[in-house]
Amino acid sequence: MRTRLSIVAITIPGLFACSSLNPLPEKQASCDLRPADDQCTDLRKYKGATLVTFQGVCGTLTSAKPGATGYKEDATCPTSGMLGGCEADNGDGSVQTNWYYSGKKYKTADDVKMQCGSGQSFASPQ
Repeated sequence: MRTRLSIVAITIPGLFACSSLNPLPEKQASCDLRPADDQCTDLRKYKGATLVTFQGVCGTLTSAKPGATGYKEDATCPTSGMLGGCEADNGDGSVQTNWYYSGKKYKTADDVKMQCGSGQSFASPQ
């Protein structure tokens, strides 16, 4: 069974819903499920007021994964051992990538490509 972190984007009503008019600074965060799972998800270019939804979903997932690194604000996923990821552009201008790492479950970039669902594209390691 694969674990996929899904985040509901929080948008700012009215004029600020358009990312080019949004005065808030860009934020980023990661949710690292390793070593329990060979996956880490990051959210980049987010211009909302808070990352509380991303943090909450991450907390729920990591509570079921003993030893998982968990949530880190102002951080992206580590690149060491990264095979690739499944990336989605959210409607608010932010980008979410589910990164997969070499381990028991994933051996090649082709293994990662099979994890990408509808609306996601394969992303090479950064």
